[in-house]
Amino acid sequence: MTAKVRIKAGPVEFEYEGETELGVADIKDLFTHIETLFKVPFLAEGGDSHTASSQHNSEQAVPKTSNQKLHINSIAKKLAAKTGPQLAEAAAAALQIYGGKSTFSRGELLEEMKGASLYYKNSMSGNLSSTLSTMVGTRFNQIGNGVYSLTAEALEDLESKLA
Repeated sequence: MTAKVRIKAGPVEFEYEGETELGVADIKDLFTHIETLFKVPFLAEGGDSHTASSQHNSEQAVPKTSNQKLHINSIAKKLAAKTGPQLAEAAAAALQIYGGKSTFSRGELLEEMKGASLYYKNSMSGNLSSTLSTMVGTRFNQIGNGVYSLTAEALEDLESKLA
């Protein structure tokens, strides 16, 4: 049986046709990734096709906290980061919300975590693989090998906590 999926959301378009069946979980995951693309400034602006829908998403893509840059120690304190996963999320917030990155690598995440001198412990580096595997699908999206982003829900949650 051939599966066909075509999704267009503002300037983002995805089309798939193939023998692999797509389950509900696969489609939900796909929508999560598409939502993440609206956090990329160029795509959020909508390019040439600036519809009412892309205008709404463009407004959401501008971080509420962008007018005030915070150091990772301040972010970790505001988020009450005590564990490796909590510090990883604080570091992701620093990279995406304050650093303007749409995605981040494992190395960038670790360097940002190390920058939190008041919270970082050497054991967090050794546990990073485990931390990432538990966070992917809940708070992080895995975009590629060693490339991640915050989920739309996590990004929204962090923006409100850091506002």
